[in-house]
Amino acid sequence: MFRRNFRARMMAVAAIWISIVSFSSGLGLSIIIRRVVEAHIDHDLLDHARELVDLVELDAAQRPIITRHLSDPRFSPARSGMYWQVILQNGNSARSPSLQDDLFLSLPPDQDRDGSPSTMAALTNMEGPTGPLRMIRTVSEPSRLGQPVEVRIGADERLISDEMQHLNRTLVAMLGFMALAMVGTAYAQVVYGLRPLQRMGRAIMDVRSGKTTRLPEDLPGEIMPLVTELNGMITANLTMVERARGLAGNFAHALKTPLAILDEEAARLRASGQEHHARALSEQCSRMALLIDYQTARAKASGIANAGACSLLADVLRSVINTYSRFGPGHERRFEVEGPTDLVVACDSNDLTELIGNLLDNAAKWARDRVVIAIEDLDSTVLITVEDDGPGIPVEHRTRVFDVGTRLDDTKPGTGLGLAIARDLISLYDGRLWIEDSRMGGAALKLVLQKKTSSS
Repeated sequence: MFRRNFRARMMAVAAIWISIVSFSSGLGLSIIIRRVVEAHIDHDLLDHARELVDLVELDAAQRPIITRHLSDPRFSPARSGMYWQVILQNGNSARSPSLQDDLFLSLPPDQDRDGSPSTMAALTNMEGPTGPLRMIRTVSEPSRLGQPVEVRIGADERLISDEMQHLNRTLVAMLGFMALAMVGTAYAQVVYGLRPLQRMGRAIMDVRSGKTTRLPEDLPGEIMPLVTELNGMITANLTMVERARGLAGNFAHALKTPLAILDEEAARLRASGQEHHARALSEQCSRMALLIDYQTARAKASGIANAGACSLLADVLRSVINTYSRFGPGHERRFEVEGPTDLVVACDSNDLTELIGNLLDNAAKWARDRVVIAIEDLDSTVLITVEDDGPGIPVEHRTRVFDVGTRLDDTKPGTGLGLAIARDLISLYDGRLWIEDSRMGGAALKLVLQKKTSSS
């Protein structure tokens, strides 16, 4: 899929790159946000530690008491995850309501328990009452107390994790939306960027269908070298087609004169009594003329078929029927057309005229009264049936009649080339030609050609 679809390849690269950038950005932002959250909590804890120092008083037994609750209510509920403890130098202490009577904020063994005013705001990660704890320890000596005061205040890591989960969900939603928006923008960019190629593709289809002979030259500069080369190839191909037509005509004309001379020589031999030699020479001359006509017709058709032209069926049928109803063999027959004739087929008008003309010529020679041309639209193809009410063609001869020079009845006019030429012409356009029984009792020659639509 990706090898043959330029748009899919570009979108795959864009999607992968956007995914990598979004994931990396999300990871980096999550780390930064966590550090900001931790710094914010540390700052709040330090503010509350200072608040505790300002609120601590001594009772009559020299025990610390807090005159009122802290400004953060989370220090009140039991095991809330926010804890504080105030310790005096004399060993007396006070703790937050969230610390039950049997819980303490104990320092790790490797930390000095005998604090002094020089150890300020030490951050410690330790195991707290309800899980990993982020604790700040400060030591100060308020003048009103006359002794150092150690404050231990901390917050559970789960509070940070809960906050980060909420922030990460928001971050993922925002980055996901941005990633989708960027993918949509990339798709629009790819579609817009490939539009000139789509236009060039339609122009190539127009060339193949015969609507034009050149690609437009107002395309972006990046693809103009390709357009220039394609226009050169198209021009060279058309020139070759015309040259093939001319050479075929010249070849036929050049050989007709020698054949005419040989035919006259056969007549002289016959007049001089050499009937055997005259007959042999005359037969070979006729065979050579037959082959020349056949190969000339094939050469002309081969060049035309490569041009990829198209024809309106109605115009060709009108021309062929008009000719055969006046001058062709069996012109007294009735020619009838059934089905839609406003179809465009992928065949040069000259070749289509030759094809239908040969089929009509064959039907007119054998028909008793009627020749019917039935048209059927098969979506992507067109079925053309030429049938007559004559004796028909036996099944065993239906393949042989397409051979060059084959004639089932020498009393009928013709050269035996019509169906052979039709067979070769139809093969150039990827079509089919075969014979069936007619509805009227005769032969039905069926021809299938590709249909041209407005999009093709």
